[in-house]
Amino acid sequence: MKTFLNETQAIDSHLQGSESPEATLLFEAKLLLDPQLLETFNWQKQTYALVRAYSRAKLKSEIEAVHLYLFTQPEHKSFRKRIHALFSTG
Repeated sequence: MKTFLNETQAIDSHLQGSESPEATLLFEAKLLLDPQLLETFNWQKQTYALVRAYSRAKLKSEIEAVHLYLFTQPEHKSFRKRIHALFSTG
């Protein structure tokens, strides 16, 4: 279990770019020599990409909900006018 944790931490450091240049070179050499490590690395990289994509979509949805709330509710009419005044061309 400890080996798996160390491997996961090494992959994480590499993906985040938080390791020294020497450690980067060593890790890349290990990737070339160990097909299992390469497979684990690719899965972890893909997982991080999916998490980032999900987070972006969730944030975009939350921003859209705030936008709809601020620009459709009557109690925010003065706010809408000020925002429109900021971006009007005149």
